[in-house]
Amino acid sequence: MVRKRLGELLEDLGFLSREQLEVALEVQKLNGKSLGSLLIELSFISPQELAQAIARQAGKDFVDLSIYTPSMEALKLLDKATAVQFEVLPLEVRGDRIVVAVSDPFNVNIIDLLRRKTGLEPEVLVSDRESILRAIEIYYEQLTKPIQQRIEELIRKASEGEADVPRLVDLFLNHAVIDRATDIHISPENTASHVFFRIDGVLHHYYTFPKEIHPSIVSRVKIVGGMDISEQRLPQDGGFTYSFLGESYDVRVSTVPTAYGENVVMRILPKNLSLFNLKSLGFEEDILRSLEEVISKPYGMVLVTGPTGSGKTTTLYAILRRLNALRKNILTVEDPIEYRFPFIKQTQVNEKAGYTFAVAIRHFLRQDPDVILVGEIRDEETAEMAVRAAITGHLVLSTVHTNDAVSTIPRLIDLKVKEYMIASGVLAITSQRLIRKVCPFCAEERVIGREELRLFGFAEESLERFLPSPEVKVKAGRGCDHCRGTGYLGRTAVAEVLTVDEEIGDMIVRGYPPLAIAQRAREKGMRSIKEDGLIKVVKGITTPEEVRRVVG
Repeated sequence: MVRKRLGELLEDLGFLSREQLEVALEVQKLNGKSLGSLLIELSFISPQELAQAIARQAGKDFVDLSIYTPSMEALKLLDKATAVQFEVLPLEVRGDRIVVAVSDPFNVNIIDLLRRKTGLEPEVLVSDRESILRAIEIYYEQLTKPIQQRIEELIRKASEGEADVPRLVDLFLNHAVIDRATDIHISPENTASHVFFRIDGVLHHYYTFPKEIHPSIVSRVKIVGGMDISEQRLPQDGGFTYSFLGESYDVRVSTVPTAYGENVVMRILPKNLSLFNLKSLGFEEDILRSLEEVISKPYGMVLVTGPTGSGKTTTLYAILRRLNALRKNILTVEDPIEYRFPFIKQTQVNEKAGYTFAVAIRHFLRQDPDVILVGEIRDEETAEMAVRAAITGHLVLSTVHTNDAVSTIPRLIDLKVKEYMIASGVLAITSQRLIRKVCPFCAEERVIGREELRLFGFAEESLERFLPSPEVKVKAGRGCDHCRGTGYLGRTAVAEVLTVDEEIGDMIVRGYPPLAIAQRAREKGMRSIKEDGLIKVVKGITTPEEVRRVVG
């Protein structure tokens, strides 16, 4: 059987365009590097996307090591030096087989080596080289001395008067990265201070340390974050770049004075290109089609709405990746730039210098743009400039803080945008949330009926529309090591898309209330975020409890 070429596979999977492949092949003529490494170097694809294509090429399954915790039993069967040399990570033992992740599934020597070393039959999964080497460093270190143990030792020494604060802060960051946390909260209380990690949108308590060292920890964070350590009465913001196992992270820091001392929140922003892929974000197929349709239009505005932490920026970046930057002049103004894309002109607001979102849009219009991305619409001038740009022949992408798609219309009117400009300028408004997915390692099936779903707040109309029968099989996680006993692992998007067609535009111009517009949009096929959540419950992706927690 002829093996399909890597470039073609990446195209089939939607990770690469024909133009990007041609550019990479031209560059390859100059330096002779392998196609896969060149595509990653040019940021056309991520290492994870390359690994998915290689897995498809080899007829193997891809494994995402960011959500997979290897078993200690499996790790002990292969020494670290061999694991690093052959880029192989033992994952688990299943009877007489050992499941492993490899970067090169075509290397038959690895199979023979594993048989000899472990005495078991290897079952091969594919992951990217960077993730495998990173996981080897993390988990073999955990074999000798778990990070929790190292942190607890430092906390114990601190209570005895021997505080190594810089090391403790570093280990908090390391542990947060290992456990996929997006935020670290260091919160002082009356008797002690506490460390919480936000994982998949939910806070988890991790550590307690003596309140006596809290000021030292706050000072350490402020120093690395470029903040004023002498100012303790006012809130402050800062940031720094942090590296761990060869990966770089932007960390945003915020401090707020409380009754017991300064509360610190550190937001961790990974620079991971694979996050920005519309398919992998979890949108349903019809929503993906709607988004693909509107972003293929030459002009108009596409708005992404939702509360803080709902993945708006990630969706905008995923849309940017879908647009052909080799054929379109794309300019962005962001606050701040969170990820750098090839062939896209990205700028960052600077309020002190007078470079605002509105000023940027005005100057962008002289740069012959096809697409303009505005990080956020939060004032009248930005709103007006963005809508005018959309009306005058440019595709404009932006975010707004509203609870649902239809309430974005009165929000724009509040920002002094005329109704006729909204109707003629806005193509679509998508509102989204992030909900936790059922852990695949401990998922169990259960049967749930309409009556029980009603108790979770699903309307009768929604149940009739999306529930195939009076009872349906759903999934829930019982809790395991992979998900830290929560029953959930990873997150996915739930969304609604309001397409502003001629009829909806006419209703906006005539001043129809948002509820009437929402009702007509529903009659035309739009579903709510909660109904999108119901679909994911029926598919076994999430639980009704999680939909109620996030959506209400």
